[in-house]
Amino acid sequence: MDETDKVLLIRIDERVKTIYNRMDKFETLFTNHLAHHETWENDIRRQMRWWVGIAITAAGGAGAMGMM
Repeated sequence: MDETDKVLLIRIDERVKTIYNRMDKFETLFTNHLAHHETWENDIRRQMRWWVGIAITAAGGAGAMGMM
């Protein structure tokens, strides 16, 4: 194996390590992104339940007032 082959193998190895590290960082980023969406969806569900409860209460109250 001559010197150029050794240099080429070293450069290939460095590129593979760089790509692997970037993939690992992307996986972490993607996982955090999914967790953010899950939190956001749960928050919207909670708010929607609250607003639906208020609307039903108001509609029930208006219906009761109409029956008087």
